[in-house]
Amino acid sequence: MGKFEYIVTRLGRVLRAGGPAVFVTLDVHPEEIRARAKSLEVDLGMYEGPSFMFVDCYTPAAEMHSEAPTGRKSLVVSSFGNLEGIGMAVGKAALELGPPVHVFLYTISTLFLHNSTPAIAKFLQIVTARVKTNIGFILYAVNDGVHDDLTMNLLRSLTDGVIEMRFNDQMQREVRAHHMRGYRTDPTWTAFSIDPGSARVVA
Repeated sequence: MGKFEYIVTRLGRVLRAGGPAVFVTLDVHPEEIRARAKSLEVDLGMYEGPSFMFVDCYTPAAEMHSEAPTGRKSLVVSSFGNLEGIGMAVGKAALELGPPVHVFLYTISTLFLHNSTPAIAKFLQIVTARVKTNIGFILYAVNDGVHDDLTMNLLRSLTDGVIEMRFNDQMQREVRAHHMRGYRTDPTWTAFSIDPGSARVVA
């Protein structure tokens, strides 16, 4: 749909500008993210260690061997159910890289398979508040069609802004801003593509 591409290209823009960033991976192995990012003209290997780090929640759950390539570093969390561990790993990564850090989570929908909705809401409240107060910026992706309206409304209420993406009847990508705190938004769906390497949504 475009969520992953948008996150990666935005991540690339942050890294090129010299800002540190953390990628919390819940759905995809870090090696796959590196490969897919490179296809979008974002070479994460250039930044890993000094200004970029993975928080890897995927590898243990998939029962795979986790070893970051030479010169790169990942913080591994034991399981999707270890919400406290995920929060601590994000905080540790941010401390090592130095604030202000951009934190990207892909995707939090996976957490709902292993934790209760109230537990995830509390986790997101704590992590989001900590990031905004002491670390910098946080962006997380949610899979469409897997959560009920009550859950989606709860997730929206925890954020300053929501960008929605979908495929229309002609299978074209469309985007709109659901809300942005402090800004007036246009609810109209707009066709878009993602320009690799720039994180620009192109109408």
